[in-house]
Amino acid sequence: VDVEFDKDTSTMYWWMRPAPRPCFNGELLKESKEFEGRIEQHSGWFMHEGREHRIENAVYGSRTPGIFNLGGDLAMFVQTILRKDRETLRHYGHICVDNMYRRVVGYNAQVVTYSLVQGKAFGGGFECALASEFTIAEESATFSFPEVLFNMFPGMGALSLLGRRIGRKKAEDIIMSGNVFTAREMLELGAIDEVVADGTGLDATREMIKTRRRRRNAYRAISQAKREFQPVSHAEMRAVVEIWVDA
Repeated sequence: VDVEFDKDTSTMYWWMRPAPRPCFNGELLKESKEFEGRIEQHSGWFMHEGREHRIENAVYGSRTPGIFNLGGDLAMFVQTILRKDRETLRHYGHICVDNMYRRVVGYNAQVVTYSLVQGKAFGGGFECALASEFTIAEESATFSFPEVLFNMFPGMGALSLLGRRIGRKKAEDIIMSGNVFTAREMLELGAIDEVVADGTGLDATREMIKTRRRRRNAYRAISQAKREFQPVSHAEMRAVVEIWVDA
């Protein structure tokens, strides 16, 4: 992970760069847990250039050209399934949803979260994007839950997060289709918030952050109200992981 901080807008930029494949491998999950866990622990404050700064916004993106994230570590899944290693799968799933839940609740520190999707957001990558309050996608971005094609289902928040955005039935249809959807199709469904031209995603995200700062108090309040209106519980996300492990 690469982390950058813009002091002018109090914005943390979190760029994923997992290797050798752009998926949620153990190292990426570990770095996320350690760093983002400290942000939550310290109520949005962290050390930058020797001084304490408050994070008001957090933007999640990718350093892999053409790919936001392709989701789960399939090679690891195959090995754990073959040896019937439930505990490793459960531990992996719990770390995934624990990391996502911090973003869902803004680190319990009123941090506004944004996902910037440039390229493919598949499986857990799509779930990761949905964990942010706002999802901005470039025109060529694509979204999919391909798990059903492997006789599985996405168990790290897909139904919980997508269902609250577009309704349970539509979310279930998307999950069970295994289809690849364009950014425009996701925008029309209400699954994401904005589509911009290719190559302009970062500028568009920065502009959105600056615009919201002019009415910071109102936007902060509506963010809190949305979380109260359709709360996502940590217990729900962990319970779905157990179903995923069983499957």
